[in-house]
Amino acid sequence: MKIAESSILLIYLVIMTVIGIYFYKRARQSENDYYTAGNSINTLVGAFAIFAAVTSSSSLMGAVGGGVVNGLPYFLTYAFGVIAILPFVMFLVAGQIRRAGVKTVPDFFKQRFGKSVQIIAAVIVVVSMTFYMVPQLTASGIIGSYVLGIDYVTAVIVLGIGFTLYAALGGMWAITYTDLIQGAIMLVGMIILAIFIFADLGSFTNLLNQALAVDPTFGDIQLPWMSYFGLFIAFLWFGIISPSVVMRNFASRDAKTARRSAMWGTVFYLLLFVAGFFVTIAGAHLGVVDSLTQTDMIFVSVIEEYLPPVFAGIMLAGVLAAIMSSADAMLLAISAGVAHDIYKEHINKQATERRITGLSLIIMFVAMLVGIYFAIDPPGIIAVMVGWVGGFLLSSFGFPIVLGLWWKRATKEGALVGMLSGALLFLILVFFADLPTNAEPIIAAPVSLILMIIVSLTTKAPSQEIQDLVDSYHLD
Repeated sequence: MKIAESSILLIYLVIMTVIGIYFYKRARQSENDYYTAGNSINTLVGAFAIFAAVTSSSSLMGAVGGGVVNGLPYFLTYAFGVIAILPFVMFLVAGQIRRAGVKTVPDFFKQRFGKSVQIIAAVIVVVSMTFYMVPQLTASGIIGSYVLGIDYVTAVIVLGIGFTLYAALGGMWAITYTDLIQGAIMLVGMIILAIFIFADLGSFTNLLNQALAVDPTFGDIQLPWMSYFGLFIAFLWFGIISPSVVMRNFASRDAKTARRSAMWGTVFYLLLFVAGFFVTIAGAHLGVVDSLTQTDMIFVSVIEEYLPPVFAGIMLAGVLAAIMSSADAMLLAISAGVAHDIYKEHINKQATERRITGLSLIIMFVAMLVGIYFAIDPPGIIAVMVGWVGGFLLSSFGFPIVLGLWWKRATKEGALVGMLSGALLFLILVFFADLPTNAEPIIAAPVSLILMIIVSLTTKAPSQEIQDLVDSYHLD
């Protein structure tokens, strides 16, 4: 066990749990409080919340590990895609979907297209967000086993239950305010690590030359173009199609606050990946890839090499913060999908808000247990798993959300066909086609778009009431 690092991590976990307990009573008052924090989040808190929701273990461990293994162009593709997420959100959906006044993504689909689309959307949310838990739990197991000196499986279970506790107790209130702390820790930790690396090696040129001396192919394009393009578009759309991110817009005070939060979140993300650029090059310079059982441990190896114990503890807390800040948002999306969008809307419409929030709490723990089961033997490296989730959501949700917000002629039938065709084709391509890694959305997403447009144009136009609703999404 690493005493200094372990102490910092344990203190951090206790603080997060205390915040969850503090907000428990307020969160259980209503569904609006549990899922959207009463639509009361301001720009600063909202900026860190949306930044933290997007910044998962993939943005730290996955991006660095993938960049070292697959070369610097892979890291840059990843970075450009995720940095562009929030500007894309700011202009395309943030204000518009906040004006819809809904609590969840399936709620929006019900409002715009009807109950049948809502049900399909809720199932997709639950399945995709549950799978998205796997890379987060994988990362927590890696960090926990390294710092606490326990085996990987035990670390996955302990830390998984730990960050479910505060999210389940405090809902969006606890999630948002813990994200304020988590986002700051991530950002400061990465900047500190980059400063130590730069100070040790003297200059960027020296750092890069030493990395290339260890791995001459580090600067080369090592994958097919489809892998880069598929990864880029999956992350570019992530803030639009991931319920764990979109729900942050619902918590904002108003549409302007949602847009401003996305703008400042972009600044935070840019700083994070500038620092990550140095960390990736330092990881290549270490030349330890072949000695690691998990390539995602490269990030931890850089921390161990360049930081003293106290700073290493802060940085490892930052990695755990990245895991927790995304995982808690996923858990909330899963619980909302089951408790609100399926149970209340279609099984027990008379259910009290107290029962719904209580059911949400239970569902979070069930989802975590499912995620733990798969994380014990994860199906891939972190960056690839997150890329699968992004590609699946883009292929199913991407164009139904955007066209639902911007195109009056989009119909229920078109949304259903677009959503189902994209989702099914993506899964078929993953399981049966021999495509480059993360290339599936290049094919599946355009098919979803084309079929949605064709079906919408060949079916009855939406009612005037629905068309007026689309106009209301764009009123300042």
